[in-house]
Amino acid sequence: MGVGNQHRRWEFFISVSASGPESSKYYEENGELTRSRMAADLEYTTADVDFLYDHFLEPESDRPRIAEQHRRLVNPTRAELLAAFDEAEKWLASHRDHDDWDGGGIHLNYAGHGSEDGGAFVLEDGVFSVDEYLDRVHAMALNVSAPGRLRLAFVLDSCHSGHWVLRVLEDCLYERGEELVAFNLFASCMPDEYSYEDSSLGQGVFTYTFSVRPDAHHSIGATSLAKVEGKRPSLSIARNEAGCSLLTGGWQNPLAYWNGGRWLQVSHRGIQVFDRETDEPCFREADVQEAAFQLRDNLRELTQVLLGEHVVMHAESDDEMRQKLATRKAEIEELGGNAFRMNLSTEDVLDALGL
Repeated sequence: MGVGNQHRRWEFFISVSASGPESSKYYEENGELTRSRMAADLEYTTADVDFLYDHFLEPESDRPRIAEQHRRLVNPTRAELLAAFDEAEKWLASHRDHDDWDGGGIHLNYAGHGSEDGGAFVLEDGVFSVDEYLDRVHAMALNVSAPGRLRLAFVLDSCHSGHWVLRVLEDCLYERGEELVAFNLFASCMPDEYSYEDSSLGQGVFTYTFSVRPDAHHSIGATSLAKVEGKRPSLSIARNEAGCSLLTGGWQNPLAYWNGGRWLQVSHRGIQVFDRETDEPCFREADVQEAAFQLRDNLRELTQVLLGEHVVMHAESDDEMRQKLATRKAEIEELGGNAFRMNLSTEDVLDALGL
């Protein structure tokens, strides 16, 4: 059954920012301001995770924690990330004798590139996959969580991160549910999609939309709370998962599973996880992925009618994305540098127009 909306009273946070495998500075310096996180800039992934880190430091009425611990990592190696999980286990173990022990929780924030094969985190010296994550937190739960379960939460602003939501949900429902429970799971895009960042925003598109707050109930105006340059004006239509879909022309569509509830959302459109009548799981990764793709395709078609197809550089694979980046670089060089520079004289323009 769904686990309700009560957060764990002991929770360990790991927040990670990483640069992408392709260079971002070339494109940024030449006017290509929006790019996939294959070319993630550490400055912008760090801005994302700084916002998430600060956001989860703030006390909230629905997060009545007795104790919490936060670990911040910038461009870590695999060993440094694994050491943070070791630290989390030791910290949770130090609280498990408390009379009100509830099993504890671990919350992971990540901004950077995710691999095409399963959305694995691309780190300084290797990758960290969702299956490795599940094995690690399961071992942690066996050691520290009884008689409760270890509650899992994450916010991922990375390419192909939807794999994580689908895999973790199915694992917690059918494989290791005696020890692990999925709670808040957010991925910036579908399993076959890329996450984007934008130099004019100074961060990832998903985290930007996550940070947008309307100025008043039903107001058009809004404010981005991300501290790139302090609070910045925005629009309510740009907020949350649907805002991310809109801003990218339907090419980046987040997945969200809220508070251990009954629904998995694709840009605010729901897919049932628990049966309403029996309260038993009705989630299977393959079936849900098919339904999610159908919702996504419908949303993408509608968004492209409104905005046009080529809002962002999109691709079907990492190889295709690399080729598109290389092609764009060649086009920029042919133009003499800036992506917006056309190098046309007034006579050329008039001649092209037939005037």
